[in-house]
Amino acid sequence: MKLSWFIASRIGNGKKGRLASLGNVIAVLSVAASILVIIISICVSRGFRKEIMEKMSAFAGDVTISVMPPTGGADFNTEDYSLPALRSRQDILSLPYVKAVQAVSYRPGMIKTEDNIQGVMMKGVDSTFDWSFYGACLEEGTVPEAGSDNFAFISRRMADLLGFKCGDKATFYFVGEQVKVRRLEICGIYSAQLENLDKAYVLCPKKVVNSLNGWEDGRSSSYQILFKDHFLKDYHLRKNQIVNLVYDKLEEGEYYRISGAVEDMSNLVDWLQLLDMNVLIILILMIAVAAFNMVSCVLIILFENISSIGVLKALGMKDSGIKKVFLAKSFRIVVLGLAIGNAAAVVLLLLQKYFKILSLNPANYFIDHVPVDISWWGIVASDVLSLAAIMAILLIPCHFISRIQPAKTIRVR
Repeated sequence: MKLSWFIASRIGNGKKGRLASLGNVIAVLSVAASILVIIISICVSRGFRKEIMEKMSAFAGDVTISVMPPTGGADFNTEDYSLPALRSRQDILSLPYVKAVQAVSYRPGMIKTEDNIQGVMMKGVDSTFDWSFYGACLEEGTVPEAGSDNFAFISRRMADLLGFKCGDKATFYFVGEQVKVRRLEICGIYSAQLENLDKAYVLCPKKVVNSLNGWEDGRSSSYQILFKDHFLKDYHLRKNQIVNLVYDKLEEGEYYRISGAVEDMSNLVDWLQLLDMNVLIILILMIAVAAFNMVSCVLIILFENISSIGVLKALGMKDSGIKKVFLAKSFRIVVLGLAIGNAAAVVLLLLQKYFKILSLNPANYFIDHVPVDISWWGIVASDVLSLAAIMAILLIPCHFISRIQPAKTIRVR
């Protein structure tokens, strides 16, 4: 054991170190509380980002390919607003971050019961559609089976509003040159907590929508590209790669519009970025609080051991060596506080993740509970950053050591 660590382990252990011991306890608790708040803030922020981005992707796709509307067009149900089979589909699927490329068709309509009429947007899907998100938030019934051609998959809000349950037959009306009617069986009810979206969309077979629009089976309103993960910093690079693949295989006269959820739902993205800013502010404040309490603790230890510092100087120890002694003592306190804070944070996060103790209003937060996404690398990074910042700040009170004169301090009792 190095001399500085040996001396540090003996500081504040006697009767004269009671005040220092109390200061140590306060400092440990302060560091523990600060790292607790930092870790929880980071994991909750990641949880919100993951949940919201997954919902954005499921409803609108991370990147959407649609037709460029013709000049003067009015009725988007005409074939001018539909896409043929996407020639670059396999090239896009070969990208390592792409999860699915799904063809969808849209048709506005109305759903009517004895007491209510609700405007809806029919979203026609086929075998390329990825049901993993809807399966995860399924509340009642099942996701449609492959090859099913007479289903309606609706949200919990719509089901409660219109009084539907699984197995019911729903009647849909579509207005055009003539009113068309379709009766579909409700196979499943999901809850995604995106009020402005899930109460309006009904998932149904794509060939039902295509027949209403008068399109061939191979045509679609758009292609939605889903990513395996959702990192905003990589979004524009990925989108540009997809744009290049699509336009490389366009034929003369074809013009496609390529957009994404980040642009189409910019209000949610701005909200997530504001949340990240709040986390950064919390990180800075909590490190500052912990560092302030550690400075107070170090000063108390210095004042209680001022005669010991004089003795060490008289014995020939340099100021830098004495500083290392008190930095070693501080390091032990900070590490203990970090360990306690980490343990408490992980326990609280696991309780919230699996038992959803804290709930939220989904109308305001788009989710009914506080989401948690535990990042072990994020926790380690928070610990390292906090430790480095606190130890750097503690160099300030250690400069007090250089002003201590052995002749005056050795006699201090």
